[in-house]
Amino acid sequence: MNLYIGNLSRMVTEADLEIIFEGLGHIVFARLAPPSADRETRGYAFVAVADEGQAKLAVNAMNGKYLKGLRLIVRPVLDHARQARALRAHTAPRAPLAGARLRLLKGGETFD
Repeated sequence: MNLYIGNLSRMVTEADLEIIFEGLGHIVFARLAPPSADRETRGYAFVAVADEGQAKLAVNAMNGKYLKGLRLIVRPVLDHARQARALRAHTAPRAPLAGARLRLLKGGETFD
């Protein structure tokens, strides 16, 4: 499972990430985002861990911790299908509650 590591200092290296996350379990790889044309680094990376249990442990242990002066953002990366489902769940219109009466408020008066 992949983890997004955000808000990284320019001084952080892939070796730093490997050392930190190795203490939480087996990591598959740690990769800094490639630099852009106008900056040395982009300030984020991806770390792959062996399973979902290690991912949860890493998020709980490292999210909000400081590394080289900046507070880390650590969260799991969802695959495209899971991400789309999560987005739909948050943006789907909600039906009114069954039997609920709707009221219109206008100028302090209530209209049913």
